[in-house]
This record gives sequence, structure tokens and C-alpha cells, in this order.
Amino acid sequence: MQIIVDYAPSKKQGVFHACGADEVVYGGAKGGGKSCALVMECLAYCLENAGATAYLFRESYDDLEANLIQEWKSKAPGQLYRYSETKHIARLVNGSRVLFRYIAGETDAEGYIGRSMDFIGVDELTRHTKRAIQVLLSCLRSPKGFKPKFKGTCNPGGIGHTWVKERYIDQTAHGEKMYTDEETGNKIAFIPALVYDNYVIMKNDPAYVRRLENLPEKEKKAFLYGDWDIFEGQYFSEFSRDLHVVKPFVIPEHWRKYVCMDYGQDMLACYCVAVDEKENAYVEKEIYKSGLIVSDAAAEIKRVMTGEIYFAPPDLWNRHADTGRSTAEIFAENGIYLVKTSNDRVQGWYNLHEWLKPYKDEQGKAAAHLRIFSNCANLIRTLPALQFDEKNPNDCARDPHELTHAPDAIRTFVAGRPVPAELPRADEEDMTPYDDQVESLVRFGR
Repeated sequence: MQIIVDYAPSKKQGVFHACGADEVVYGGAKGGGKSCALVMECLAYCLENAGATAYLFRESYDDLEANLIQEWKSKAPGQLYRYSETKHIARLVNGSRVLFRYIAGETDAEGYIGRSMDFIGVDELTRHTKRAIQVLLSCLRSPKGFKPKFKGTCNPGGIGHTWVKERYIDQTAHGEKMYTDEETGNKIAFIPALVYDNYVIMKNDPAYVRRLENLPEKEKKAFLYGDWDIFEGQYFSEFSRDLHVVKPFVIPEHWRKYVCMDYGQDMLACYCVAVDEKENAYVEKEIYKSGLIVSDAAAEIKRVMTGEIYFAPPDLWNRHADTGRSTAEIFAENGIYLVKTSNDRVQGWYNLHEWLKPYKDEQGKAAAHLRIFSNCANLIRTLPALQFDEKNPNDCARDPHELTHAPDAIRTFVAGRPVPAELPRADEEDMTPYDDQVESLVRFGR
């Protein structure tokens, strides 16, 4: 007997189904056909592996019913399975089982510890914490010898936005490459998809697309275009990868170069920033390393950076109780002379907002005074991930702490009040563009 499955995948859905990575995440915008693709991927896996045990997760049974279970019942031929309404289990004719389950939090996820799951599908990954999904991944194993698979879908936003972006979006360069996780050995892939990739909804409900197109700009970027740099609670909502991230180029010799840093043994975040004559700043080099003592940090800075003014926050001038010396003094002993900047967090963030604020250039095109070379990966990753501090809406959250190092370094640059470059004059072969600031460095060195 021939059984026809009423499903013709879109091009992007087809890429999702064909991907052989151990962890594959699909989506990035609303209306891309994510839930349908996840359900059909699960069905195909269960048909190909007789006796397999598959789990499909959402954050509540209401969401399961409205999305995954509804998709299953409308797409999976009834001749292939029996469904238990009380147990929420689909039993296929070849002995495979699909269990529709919810995880509202980490406690629910921990209830599955010890189980073996051949296939795990999680719809809307960003609704879950990293810990909850890590618990599920620890259950991904197949005693019957099938190749275990983890498949997920997602939109930007939600409590899991940051970790999903880091693991599946940033590491794959927004889906341009596959990578292998060092801890698990899993190959990881991201398949981006927009509503325009879903020919079914484009044909059957064009009004849905228009509704997305008419959303406020912030929501439209996230839900229509799948912009992972935009999400609810974001501190620097003006950040745009298209606007603020540029390809590296050779910095003109007359531009002024500054070095700014945030230092601790947990992390050295250090950047070289070049400023042109029009007050545009380009973050061109990055050091992002942990576990460096001051002498090693100074050596690394001298190896990588080419700046002439070195900005640092005031806490580096605090004297250590055991030695009586400050971190700034130890840097000076190792050839790095620092200029102290203001440590007013809120004012510093306000100033950084101004540097990031879009404006129209002389040609009428959108521009920003602060731009970041694409090789400064950690700044690009962490700056847009900062969220508002719940207790002080004027400040950004200090947790997760790992996200704060690079932005704090750039805040130090802004607080240093950098001076724009001057165009070189033909009658001046030897220019000294930093007179007043270099003088302060010399005084510090004394």
C-alpha cells in the first residue's frame, strides 16, 4: 500500500532536512515554517529507524497542542500511527514512538535525566535556559545504534536569546559554516529562514507578511528579518550589524590610534581604535584573553596593539594591600603607560549611545560614528547582548559578567574623550598630533 505524505518542503526546509550535523537549529524569523519542518523531520527519523524513541518539546502543553501536535495530526498520515490523547504519545506502525512533552523550566528538564532519547526536537529554543537544554542533550543517546539527532527551531528574543545566539548563530557565522563543539564533539549547524522562504504562507496568508512588515522597527528587524542583534530588554538597541560592523581595511597613517582596555585576571579585553578627521572611530584590533598576569597582559598588548594613547579605568590605580603597588604601576614597569579615564558607568554608556546612534552622512546614507572591524568577534558578540539592569534602568546589567568585558573596554575609550585626526599638510613632514595627550603620558611615566 502506498501512503502519500502531504508535505512539499521549501528550499530552506529541504536544507534543514538534508543537514547531517548532530545539532541543527532552524529559523531566525517568524513564519519560516519552523514547527512544520521540525515535526516532519521527526516523522522521517522515526520511519527510517524502526523502534526509535523521539521527543518533541515546547514550554507548555498549550503550545504543544497549538503547534507541534496540530502540525503532526495535519501532516502525518493517520495510517502510520496511533495517537494517545491522554499520554500525548504517537506510536508508529514500525515500533517507533514520538512523545510530546513540555519543559517549563530547568526542574522539568531535570526530570528526564537518565532517559535515552534517539531524537530530540525543541520548538522555540530561545524560550529555554542553556542549562535546561544541556540536560536534554545529556539524554541524547541511542542504545539501539541509531545516529542520535538534536533539532531545534527559534526566533530572536526570550530568556535563551544570548546562549542560543552564541552557540548556534555566532559560531556558525549566521549559518555560513558548520563547526564542532570542543566539549561534546557534536557538529553544529544553523539554517536561517525568513517568512519569504515559506511559499505556503506567502501564498495562503499574504496579510500575515504585511502585518510583520508593519511592525515597529525593532520588532520588524527581529521577527521579519531574523536580526539576532535586536531583542526585548536590549541596552544598545541602536546596534545594527549592517551599520556598525565593517570589513577591515588599511588604516591611514594620519589617523589617531588609541588603545582601551578592561583588565582583570578573569579577562583582558583590549582594543585598538583609530579615529579619523571626521570624528569617526574604527575598532580595528582585539585582544580577548583570560588568565593573564599584568606582565603577560602588557607583553600581549605590545605584541598586538599599535596605539599611542592607552586608556584604562580608575580601578587599575587602586593599590594592592600586599604590595602597595597598583596595577597601573605594574603596567608602566612593563612599558605600558596608562591614562586614567572616568568610571561614571551611566554617563559612559550614555556617551556610547551617542557614538552608536545612526545619522545621515553627506551622501544621505545611514552611518554611525563608531564602527567595528569584523575581526573583533567578541565585541560584536557581547555589545548588542547587554541588557538593562533591572534595579537601575539607566545602567546595563553586570550579569552575565562575561558579556561586560568588551563593552567596558569601549566605554573606557569613549570616557577618554578621544581627539579626531588632522589632515596631513604637505609642508609638514614631521607632525606631532598628540602633543597635549602625550605630555600627560610623560608626566605619568615620571
